[in-house]
Amino acid sequence: MDTAAGPIKIGFLGGGMMAQVGHLPYYLRDRRCDVIRVCESRPSLVEALEQKLGSKRVIRDHNALFSDNEIQAIVISAPRPATGPLTLAALTAGKHVLAEKPMAHSVEQAQKLVDAAASRQLIYAVGFMKRYDPGILAAKALFDETVADLRLGQLLLARFYDFSNSYVVTPPAHVRPRESRTERFPTWPTYPSWLPEQYRDAFAWFLNVASHDVNLLRFFFPDGVEVVSAHCGGDTSVVATMRKGNTPIVLEVTKAAVGRWVEGIDFLFEHGQIRVAIPSPMATEQVSEVSLDDERRQIVDERVEVERGWSFARQATGFIDVLAGSSKPMTSGKDGLADMVLTEEIWRRVTD
Repeated sequence: MDTAAGPIKIGFLGGGMMAQVGHLPYYLRDRRCDVIRVCESRPSLVEALEQKLGSKRVIRDHNALFSDNEIQAIVISAPRPATGPLTLAALTAGKHVLAEKPMAHSVEQAQKLVDAAASRQLIYAVGFMKRYDPGILAAKALFDETVADLRLGQLLLARFYDFSNSYVVTPPAHVRPRESRTERFPTWPTYPSWLPEQYRDAFAWFLNVASHDVNLLRFFFPDGVEVVSAHCGGDTSVVATMRKGNTPIVLEVTKAAVGRWVEGIDFLFEHGQIRVAIPSPMATEQVSEVSLDDERRQIVDERVEVERGWSFARQATGFIDVLAGSSKPMTSGKDGLADMVLTEEIWRRVTD
């Protein structure tokens, strides 16, 4: 995108907690863009946004956001069933898009979005902000080097897990709505058409909770992952086993209230391991912690030095970088589509 004419004109669809906390502040601070419209229909949030941004920048009709020729890109933070159709409408209107996850609820839906962006040569990114976490990036670099030079021997097992039930930490200050939505967005089904009815609620829960973990799994293993088996225990517990070549990969997701955020990645090698402890998304001062065991060098629990910076803030900067033409999307719609393919493969195994 040519930025010589001035700041990139940004619109926001949704003014709830995630928009207030994880998105809007960072676009307002970046001089390369100008937030010219925020769309929200709930009166208490409209009032709060008008106090912060001025009444001229706050609108209530999302269709007016799409038809505004001044707006070049839209950040979408909406109810999950509505994210897909709203993203499609924004892309059809010729807007670049960053939409919160999950991008959609089936491969078929996700493909529509990717095709819409590609046919119009638009930038389409999905809000998998954990790829922007400095600890995740440091772990990825270390993992790639370790696999390539066999410094710890062969990779024996990779494990991705997420056992958290709530944010645990208090989110940054924000205004909560005092009423339900007065505007009803268009929605798509929250499950693929082939999924048996008894699994649909569990699938929607899994896609919301585990989409980050599936995305991280594919960040470390971008291709060649085969689903071997999967089991769903009740509506809030899934274990899937996969393999990349001869290496087993395990994904464990459940909803457990243990008083702390429990999410991470373990890579077990012949002579050591890499561990990644992922913080709560609302822990603004924390990044993922990476530690190393190396039996050959007699190293146990060595902390890997990482940069600082909240993943949401870095994601906003990253999207503006892409709009400005200085980088490529780290979490593109095309990559999110590949996540959906893997997710459906897991659930086909669940229903076998």
